[in-house]
Amino acid sequence: MQYVGVIMQLYHHPLSLDSQKVRLVLEEKNIDYTSFHVNPITGKNFDSSFFRKNPNAKLPVFQNGSHILFDTIEIIQYIERIAMVSCGGEESSLSSGDVVEWIYKIQQWNPKLFTLSHVPPKYHLTVSKFLRRVIIARMAECPDLASAYHRKLKEAYDTEDKLKDPETLRRSEEHLERILDEADEKLSDTTYLLGEEFTLADVVFIPVLSRLVLLNLEDKYIATRPNLAEYWNLVKKRPSYRKVIGKNFDGWRRHYTLFKTWCFVRIRSLLKHY
Repeated sequence: MQYVGVIMQLYHHPLSLDSQKVRLVLEEKNIDYTSFHVNPITGKNFDSSFFRKNPNAKLPVFQNGSHILFDTIEIIQYIERIAMVSCGGEESSLSSGDVVEWIYKIQQWNPKLFTLSHVPPKYHLTVSKFLRRVIIARMAECPDLASAYHRKLKEAYDTEDKLKDPETLRRSEEHLERILDEADEKLSDTTYLLGEEFTLADVVFIPVLSRLVLLNLEDKYIATRPNLAEYWNLVKKRPSYRKVIGKNFDGWRRHYTLFKTWCFVRIRSLLKHY
């Protein structure tokens, strides 16, 4: 499906949780788009061409003509409106308040600290050091963007400090568990998060579960919640899941995707090529 003859553009990466959410929406709504991979682990989001487009350097970035969106929730709602207009629907067919409330609830949990805290230190410290050097190199190349790059450098150091704070990590884990507990309770009466229909709330929730599986935490966080475990087995069968997430992270693909990225960082670090 195309919108007003324009193919939309999505800058994303398979490892990005928010990118997965947006891609799932696009697949569920059958909307065509041009895909551009930007790997944040190798610092491609700090390349000046991308950084000028989005100084936050965060993924995904969605572009439709001259209209550019950076916020994940705004992108999801924008795509929903596109799909509604294309199908001749009315405003009333947009997601309900309950769906929007769940989307915001899930988005309030930041997976970055949780993810890094479950990655062996030798890996995340190597990547962190590499990315800081990438930022410094780009700052030297583009003096006009120095202040924006400096903010990202400060964020990188702040992240390292937070990873050393047990209280910060505890709050992150408790936040996640509250969401999982509430989801498990809701799923005791319904097939999907908010009823018998698959909604955008499910779209933004699926990548959270996928991240737990990627970190080998399925037994601790999903299997211990029977309704959630049944739901997870169900949503993995959806074509959108298989195309967006399963294709990259099911079985041996999980190791290949991560190994390829890790090798890139190691080689560039050894060559001091940032």
